[in-house]
Amino acid sequence: MKTISYLTAVLFSLPLFSMVEKTIHVESAKINVNKKWSEYTNSEELNMRKLLELLGRSSTGEKLIKEASFKAGQSGLTIMDVVKTGEGSLTDTTLVRKFNPHSPEHVVYESKSVVYLNRNLAWDDAILDLAHELTHFIYRESFNPYSDNFNAKDFIKGTIEGSGGEVHAFMTECQVLDELFSRLVQSRSHCRDIRDENGQASFTKAVSLFYQIGNYYDSFSKKLASRSMNNVFSELKGEKINFVSSAYGVPYPVAALMEYDLVVNKVCENDRKRLAYMQQGEGRAPASEGAGKDKFAASFSARCSGK
Repeated sequence: MKTISYLTAVLFSLPLFSMVEKTIHVESAKINVNKKWSEYTNSEELNMRKLLELLGRSSTGEKLIKEASFKAGQSGLTIMDVVKTGEGSLTDTTLVRKFNPHSPEHVVYESKSVVYLNRNLAWDDAILDLAHELTHFIYRESFNPYSDNFNAKDFIKGTIEGSGGEVHAFMTECQVLDELFSRLVQSRSHCRDIRDENGQASFTKAVSLFYQIGNYYDSFSKKLASRSMNNVFSELKGEKINFVSSAYGVPYPVAALMEYDLVVNKVCENDRKRLAYMQQGEGRAPASEGAGKDKFAASFSARCSGK
């Protein structure tokens, strides 16, 4: 059984809340806003339940909790089984690949996700991070890195612009911010930078912010050109960086390409082992399985040459 973990990262933005301010809905919750959310009680479970309760006071948060609970339930779990306390806020999605060494041509894939919330956050940041990560958990589209169609362009675009991607999670976070927090708190967020002329959140403006990669622009453009992708991401700009992946410490487009390479390297490592099992079984397999092995070997060669 082999696993691959994918890129998940925390929004990097301006501080949203000073420790002396209170929020519209949270101020009646009998919590100490001068403490971290994880210090509410000595029980991690009770602390997480309180955080979920506060998020659920917004209509957007209530919907997220219901949909996350439903998705967890499809695997026989509860929302408390998939939301945990951690050292950083991220959604860890793992693809599990299973095959029998005696019949390596038959492969089963299964994905599972766990949400982690940074234990060191203040209450307001924790609520927003929870909304952000639950969006990833609920809506992120699954993909198969072993597929012949898996490619860097779609991976980068999906990470940023896709359903459950960084822009989607950020805009959901902005909805919760608008529903729960004071205008003073809202004014400190990047959310105000994506409003259109009618005051509505603009997906296009949000996408533009994520493709601003500052002084990474030249080096990243060269990497794209070396992969024949020099004209693929027209949104890329060398303007001020707004969002940084906590997993890699670089802007999301750069981080997504780094993650893609890590995933492909792991896929090639796993497929190399699978191919070896197939070759060990040569002479015993029927002709149809031999044809399948040849197709797999060709796919492996095309994807993993030089890796």
